[in-house]
Amino acid sequence: MFDLEDIVDLLIENLKKLFFPEEWIELDLKFSKFEIFAMLLLYKSSEVTMTELVEYINVPMSTATGIVDRLVKKGYIARERSEADRRIVVLKLTEEGSNLVKNLKDLICKYLNMILQDLTEEEKQSMAHIAMKIMNKLQRGLSFNDSAEQKNDIKKISIE
Repeated sequence: MFDLEDIVDLLIENLKKLFFPEEWIELDLKFSKFEIFAMLLLYKSSEVTMTELVEYINVPMSTATGIVDRLVKKGYIARERSEADRRIVVLKLTEEGSNLVKNLKDLICKYLNMILQDLTEEEKQSMAHIAMKIMNKLQRGLSFNDSAEQKNDIKKISIE
């Protein structure tokens, strides 16, 4: 019989094995989720504007500015003028930022390959199919746009 609580307990118990192997110690992973999302976007897009970053991570411009400031200070992101329009400032990953994201992706691939090597081709196809179903369900079930609209609602508060 399928017992969801047993699966959750199993996952929680084994999370430490995923998040604390020796390889992770070598990576500087003291980032907020928004800092990681910003670096992943830059890795994928090579350069973005602040407006594009704000839309991608779904935070106010002031929050995005703080995120970028921290990453610039740490040496992972650089602000540069756009080649196409010198008035526009674009964000790019530095070599150190690119290396960090590449190392993180390589490490994740290493773990996925470790899992996949013991699966048959049919099991790999089933796993891919199930993973896509899970991601599609989460994407439909979690309302990201509604939360963004709610953030922009003006709320009146009384001040005495």
